[in-house]
Amino acid sequence: MDDRLVMIERPKLTAPYIVVGLNGWLNAGEVSTGSIDYLRRRVGARKFATLETKGFYIYQIPSSDPDLTMRPRAHISEGLVKQLDRPQNELFFWESESEHDLILLNGFEPNLNWPEYCQAILDLARQFQTPRIYCLGGFFDHVPHTRETRIHVTVSHPYMKSEFKTFAYFGDYTGPCSFTTMLIVLGREQGIEVAGLSARAPIYIHDLNSKACYDLLKNHLPIMGLPIDLSDLRQAGEELVETMDKAFSENSTALEQLQKMEEQYDGVFGKEPFLSTEEGYDKLMEEVSRMKREGRKPH
Repeated sequence: MDDRLVMIERPKLTAPYIVVGLNGWLNAGEVSTGSIDYLRRRVGARKFATLETKGFYIYQIPSSDPDLTMRPRAHISEGLVKQLDRPQNELFFWESESEHDLILLNGFEPNLNWPEYCQAILDLARQFQTPRIYCLGGFFDHVPHTRETRIHVTVSHPYMKSEFKTFAYFGDYTGPCSFTTMLIVLGREQGIEVAGLSARAPIYIHDLNSKACYDLLKNHLPIMGLPIDLSDLRQAGEELVETMDKAFSENSTALEQLQKMEEQYDGVFGKEPFLSTEEGYDKLMEEVSRMKREGRKPH
């Protein structure tokens, strides 16, 4: 732990929850990092530490998407390098004046040495006597923006499920996993409670999905018992929906496909399938892409 945690100050916190948001696989619609950044700004959380990045990242992952290459970002002016931004893992704290304070981790999902990164978080939890770690996330799915965001939850211990049953879907999945899954498993092995909450996000909203962030946090915060007003985030989500509705109303082909998606989505309520391969969805994405190319970005 001493090799990974770089302390700026050592706050005295009361049984703080740790809430993790990572830029990576489970950051669809920037729900993971966006939710953490919103909480940090909303409560005025202060930075108190960083997690050392050495040994966790590969800077040259082949990808056509700049956000996935993990290359450092530079600002060069008149031939001089003014700034070099590399992945950072920052820790913030908030004294809530309630039974539990809050630690926020805003960082990047590691490319390498997942167990070591997990252990740094678990050691942090022990040091501050954290009762539970929460990992927030989002994944793209064939879901419409016109419906309330549904939340998938994975937990480290069976008894935890009862706390989430009012809004969560506990699904089945077999395949490649996110860093959150490993943190949940290692947390269970070490007797530390870990829960992953992931929002199903429309794949056609790539920028910050404030609606999904709000739907996720409005369900999550009551479990932690933290008195945080989300009214401004709710408004931002409503404005996003209005913008999307207007864009679809001006494109009859896209609107038709959206309505078909709504019917399919409503028809499987409670079954919660993962990504479907409906032909209509491909048509919808074609129309959304065309609107963007024409400069009518719908979000």
